[in-house]
Amino acid sequence: MHFATILLLCTGAVFFARGDPVSEGDGIHPRSPRVKRAPGDTERDCTATPPYIPPTAKDTTALLASLRQAMQTSGYFAGSIQAYIIPAGDAHLSEYISTRDKRREFISGFTGSAGTAVVTNDASGGKAALWTDSRYFLQGEQELDCNWILMKQAEEDVPTIEEWLVSELNPGGRVGVDPQLVSISTWKQYDDALQADGISLVGSSGGNLIDDIWTDRPPPSTAPLITLGLNYTGKSWEDKLTDIRGKMTETEADALVLTKLDEVAWLVNLRGSDVPFNPVFFAYAIVTADTAKLYLDMSKVTDDVRSHLQLGCTTGASCVQVAAYDTLLTAVEALAADSNIRKIWISSASTTYAVFSKSKQILDASPVMKMKSKKNPVEQQGLKNAHVRDAVAKCEYLMWLEEAVPGGSVTEISGADYLEQLRSRQRDYMGLSFPAISASGPNGAVVHYRPTEETNRAVNTEDVYLIDSGGQYRDGTTDVTRTLHFGQPTDYQRECYTLVLMGAINEFLQVFKQGTFGIRLDQAARAPLFSRGLEYGHGTGHGLGSFLNVHEDPYFGRSSGVPVGETGTFITIEPGYYEDGQFGIRLETLAMVREADTKYNFGGRTYLTFEPITLVPFSEKMIKFDMLNMDQLTWLNDYHKKVRETIGPELQRQGKNDVYDWLMKNTQPFETSRITSSGAKAVSYVFIIAFAVVCSIFST
Repeated sequence: MHFATILLLCTGAVFFARGDPVSEGDGIHPRSPRVKRAPGDTERDCTATPPYIPPTAKDTTALLASLRQAMQTSGYFAGSIQAYIIPAGDAHLSEYISTRDKRREFISGFTGSAGTAVVTNDASGGKAALWTDSRYFLQGEQELDCNWILMKQAEEDVPTIEEWLVSELNPGGRVGVDPQLVSISTWKQYDDALQADGISLVGSSGGNLIDDIWTDRPPPSTAPLITLGLNYTGKSWEDKLTDIRGKMTETEADALVLTKLDEVAWLVNLRGSDVPFNPVFFAYAIVTADTAKLYLDMSKVTDDVRSHLQLGCTTGASCVQVAAYDTLLTAVEALAADSNIRKIWISSASTTYAVFSKSKQILDASPVMKMKSKKNPVEQQGLKNAHVRDAVAKCEYLMWLEEAVPGGSVTEISGADYLEQLRSRQRDYMGLSFPAISASGPNGAVVHYRPTEETNRAVNTEDVYLIDSGGQYRDGTTDVTRTLHFGQPTDYQRECYTLVLMGAINEFLQVFKQGTFGIRLDQAARAPLFSRGLEYGHGTGHGLGSFLNVHEDPYFGRSSGVPVGETGTFITIEPGYYEDGQFGIRLETLAMVREADTKYNFGGRTYLTFEPITLVPFSEKMIKFDMLNMDQLTWLNDYHKKVRETIGPELQRQGKNDVYDWLMKNTQPFETSRITSSGAKAVSYVFIIAFAVVCSIFST
């Protein structure tokens, strides 16, 4: 069959087979109307007279004036510039960054992890604009003052950064950016588009304009490094170097430059705390056939680190040397000039343009990216163990909420703080893996919401409550989301919750080929919501580090890079739904990819499926059972059985008998009589699963 025909059938099959699920009670409820938020509420209103600025927004008037003055007078660009780009990241293009690297947040007030700011000078209109994706649209309206234009990426008629700059500047204009803060691929994208209209992209030399006007910029971290033994890593750094050199030989690379903080930390089995919530430290690494050099703050090279890295040698395959962090660029220039170095391997997406040398480059994804995504047996068991202890804390928290919320004493902040206390009592706890998203009612509609004193709401019996949080443990990283209601949820809220739950279960029921990329698996989680005309604007899931970053490859939305279809890969499954001004629902459960127990193995192929690693119950009162089919109910009962059998004994071992009783009550099996029309639905989902297998075979 022709590939295009198969792809068309695969795309439509989910919707055709799913049909329109039967709803409980008084039938299907229409989607709740969106509430028009009035001035004086949480969002800005720049059309009002005077404009309304919420207390969560920062007054950027004076800062923008200082920046525009610096754009005219600074010597970093050998002349004035008409526009300045302020990226969100640091010199390692990290998602989470240190406080001193939050330049875009400093100039704009916007705290979202994704977004780029652009400021033009007075002669070019004196405008300021910020681009971000749909996860942060609402947050942008809450945090930006009216000096800023919020550019909603991918929305109709919203220009890209390059298109906007071309429309704002005249030919001959100059756009400045710090080359240490943009990737090679992003630089090329900007440069190509601007040059086509006679506009120059100019990299700063010697400094950063935001740093110059940031008078109270925090100092660098002085936190010590942490060494990890084989009982946590499962593989020595010497063996990792051997594996990397093997990949370099395959690619005919004579040198590999690593710039991502988690890749460097993974390679040398060290951790740090230079970046909040991510156990990494500022460092680069260069690997050749017979040398490996780590570039870092030399004050952190303690006796413990020296012993761990066996410092003191000068050559040899198992030799690591150290050098000052700020000498990396000079070292890369030396590699480019070395006649014995024919090819230098760097990642165009994860390496900054400042590191780029136009000669000798192999621009490809780092081999470490894929290596660390596939966990070895020790890492797999460590992640499972960490999630057991984490589930103990989470279950204790959910039990406490049920008791405390009706009394009116719990807020978003106090709840998140108490959950952190519970986690801190567990063995090998090192800290949070990200700021807790503790969101009540309308705050839950902000996908990456973080409660502040200005936004803090009570967790009550009237609203939906979403808690997305995670911990860092020496043996693994956790990230789990559950959504609850401590009163009586509306029928519509239960319908939305059930659609999200169905999507999560659909994902877990998938069987797919080895090597399958996430984009081929993404639709199963979205199909139930699509069938009702609903959707969510974020990814379905992400990889998770082993006592490393909470976000890493693979991702469900990608069609290249690191595939989901590899045994030993860990990835979150987290569909959601968000109703602006009312509530948010997300259900996030970590999964491990393992071999599927299939009746046949066509062509000797290996087929894979997902095993749940997060073990925290779902909320019974939020589920409309007659929307489920038999396969989904069976999976739900099997999941709760695993929660009982795994977390129950650990609760007893820790002497938490009250939490054990709560867990037993909340993981009772659900009777099949609670679902209706199960036969027809089960047939339809068999059809979906069969089509998923066909799609996987023909599309990879």
